Amino acid sequence: MSTTNLILAQHNTFLTEHLFLRKLKLEDATEMNAFTSDPEVARYMSWLPHESLEETQRIIANLFLPNQLHHWGIVEKKSHTLIGVISLSLHHPHLAEFGWMLHRNYWGKSYMAEAALPLLQLCFEDLALDVVQAKHLSENQKSGRVMEKIGMRNLGHVFVWFPKFEKARTADYWALSAEDYFRQKQIT
Repeated sequence: MSTTNLILAQHNTFLTEHLFLRKLKLEDATEMNAFTSDPEVARYMSWLPHESLEETQRIIANLFLPNQLHHWGIVEKKSHTLIGVISLSLHHPHLAEFGWMLHRNYWGKSYMAEAALPLLQLCFEDLALDVVQAKHLSENQKSGRVMEKIGMRNLGHVFVWFPKFEKARTADYWALSAEDYFRQKQIT
């Protein structure tokens, strides 16, 4: 795993056409709170909307900073504003899982797909992973559309438990294999 961490540490930033991905800082709390406090953003997430700036600061300090190799802030280049977060959880030396959240004002601009593409390249070309997966609550079809745009295949759905909902909900599971990634790359 030390080689994996070294590779992740060497990829602190990514630049795309409209976005700059970088490591999160405590100073991002105000801009992050603008979307983590939004009930519509939190609607499909496992957490409740943040009730205060202090709560967002605690989440940054306790979750994002200690695990900074796996999280990138998404900054819109034009406005220099933090508009979201994309995460890459390594569950196994050959498997990673995406997670993301995006400020509601930036939905529908293909920004999340744009943010995910360099991380897919990192996963398959630098980390030599076999599979990248993602999941979303079944009713969140917009997130599924992002997964489809980046080449993932829908594998079906299962029931998942989210304490905030106090009941089981269905989630769609998606995956992209290294074989499919490199095949798609040859076509484009």
